Amino acid sequence: MIRQHGFALMELVVAAMLAMLLAVWGASALMNRITDARAESAAVWMLSVRQALHAYIDRYADDLRHADGPASLSHKGYADWAAPTLAQLKADQLLSPGFPELAYFGGASLRLWRHGACPGADCRVDALVHGNQPVRGKAGGIDEQTIAQWTLSSKGYGGAVSQAQPQYIRGPAFAFNNPSWDGEPLLPGIVAMAVTSEQSSQREFLRVGDTRNPDFKGGATIEGDVHAMDDLHVGRYLRLQSEHAMFAPCAQEGDVARNPDSGLLVCRDGRWHSAVRGSGGFSMNQLYGCFDSLGASTANPVTSACSCPVGASMVQISDSGPLAFPHGRTVGFLCIG
Repeated sequence: MIRQHGFALMELVVAAMLAMLLAVWGASALMNRITDARAESAAVWMLSVRQALHAYIDRYADDLRHADGPASLSHKGYADWAAPTLAQLKADQLLSPGFPELAYFGGASLRLWRHGACPGADCRVDALVHGNQPVRGKAGGIDEQTIAQWTLSSKGYGGAVSQAQPQYIRGPAFAFNNPSWDGEPLLPGIVAMAVTSEQSSQREFLRVGDTRNPDFKGGATIEGDVHAMDDLHVGRYLRLQSEHAMFAPCAQEGDVARNPDSGLLVCRDGRWHSAVRGSGGFSMNQLYGCFDSLGASTANPVTSACSCPVGASMVQISDSGPLAFPHGRTVGFLCIG
């Protein structure tokens, strides 16, 4: 009897079918992975735009609250404060100069709108960055799988306009009417990321040029100089720690210091002078000079010596006459001028 060797025809057919199924499955998995990678890349791109939008709101928060027309930020390079462009954000250094302006969904647009008591300090600003085109599959329909992957990669900030409820833009952290601004609604399948007024209010710190009163309730320690461009109101006391001698050199005209004997000093003409206008006076004793018999100084508080300031005239106003030791004769003078 002759024994057969090799594969039967049926076995070859089964093997070919299995190989084909594996190839189809592998190609499908590869395409899905490519689509997922593209969705993840697009989410990272829009997260960068959202971060720039958040920085825009933080930088111009006071201007946005009080804006009374589209051109309120034209001096900063924005034609319409409610619709900044990527090019304008790049020019304002809120996006890097080489940041690409196109993405998987045809680039992005930014929209801002306000609610509450606007314009004014209590005005609230919401913002949205959204794709310019719906996310569609090869057949032309909305690609729900890609949108789902994009949402997973958006760190909770993403959302989309769904086919079931196109009147809303929804995400895990926000839900807005579509549209919430003056203009056309977004089409189903468009993805978006939001910067809500609640998210912005979490970063309500003082900014350069801020016009709001910080209304601090505690003390504030500042190592550098404090420059007040208007009046400075002190509710209780002003304590000066800087001490200088009368007529010692000073650096900055108008500086104020103190002297334990002469009181408040003002820097004038490069020297410390008494803040009290007047030339003062003094008395001299024939035995003790600028001191009395008990050792107390009788010097002029303006000059800290038995003399008159430069330009003042010395006028004798008293003379005790000859007195026996230990008192001695004392002559008083008033400085005029």
